[in-house]
Amino acid sequence: LDSVAEQTYTGPIECIIVDDCGTDTSCQIVEKFISDYKGNIDFILLHHDHTRGLSAARNTGMDQASGEYIYFLDSDDEITPYCIEKLVRPLEYYRYDFVIADFSIIGDRQVTTYLRARGEYKTGIKEAYYRKEWNVTAWNKLCNVDFLKRNNRFKEGIIHEDILWSFYLANFAKSMYALEDKTYIYKSRNSSIMGSMKLTDSKDSKLVIY
Repeated sequence: LDSVAEQTYTGPIECIIVDDCGTDTSCQIVEKFISDYKGNIDFILLHHDHTRGLSAARNTGMDQASGEYIYFLDSDDEITPYCIEKLVRPLEYYRYDFVIADFSIIGDRQVTTYLRARGEYKTGIKEAYYRKEWNVTAWNKLCNVDFLKRNNRFKEGIIHEDILWSFYLANFAKSMYALEDKTYIYKSRNSSIMGSMKLTDSKDSKLVIY
């Protein structure tokens, strides 16, 4: 939340936080932060009535969003102060389906990252995806909300949902802009969803995706 509140972007920002029935004190921390916050960002806290998973949380946030573009930020990561400002800049000239940037990794688990895509794409988005020139994660992409609602909601009840989501993004998007700036800080932890998942859950989800 601190990294969201520190954004240099001066336009309107709506920050939607989805509580997926977590068992720690995160929700109380969020509530206190919102009550103490005095800035211009409009914070909205939503609650699921039972645990539904990350895909459902993202879909809930997407359904609530009132802006033209949406940006997904996982609860244990951070964004740089200039993140939104950088991602919005290409939209001054063209309303891309999504804008993507690079990211940094900190933590205790080895993760391979890449972002070789650069600049404007109005063709070749799918081909660049197959060449692994842009990453499959949902986070660190500023996406047109109407485009996502029409073409690319998250499939609920699985993990590795980013893989399936990005595949459809690559197939349906007609325009993309790729920035070399590192605007996201991914915190690699063995206790994260990906670090602690069961092998059987992983295999079952991959079968659904395939």
